[in-house]
Amino acid sequence: MEILATFAKVNIWAVILAGFSYLIVGALWYSPLLFGKQWIRLNGFTDEDFKSNKPMWLITVLSFLSGAIASFLISMVLGPNSSASFGAIIGAIVAIFWITMSKLTLVLFENQPIKLFLLHAGFDVLSFMVMGAIVGFWR
Repeated sequence: MEILATFAKVNIWAVILAGFSYLIVGALWYSPLLFGKQWIRLNGFTDEDFKSNKPMWLITVLSFLSGAIASFLISMVLGPNSSASFGAIIGAIVAIFWITMSKLTLVLFENQPIKLFLLHAGFDVLSFMVMGAIVGFWR
């Protein structure tokens, strides 16, 4: 019964906004303004790779859902008495100790460049800090 009470205390509007922040941070992080060119080079992508990809609307919707679900769970961890700074700290902890560590294992086994891991890890830490700050602030 406690889990239902925790669900009820989640601010769904904060979760939705945090889900959108995940898209915005990702769009900037992987844009040519920041690390987009390095991301393309490190993956060895060509223009043809982007033409044969999934439709952009589907990628965007699934990315938003991914960010919203992560934000929902961060909100549950934070509880009702939180702050933006505590939310950002929890977001960083989640990103560093759970997400990036499992990505590091993939990078090592798939023999990918460590620079690619660092690029993705930077995005994870920043985006989860922003999501945590939003749900921590907007209780």
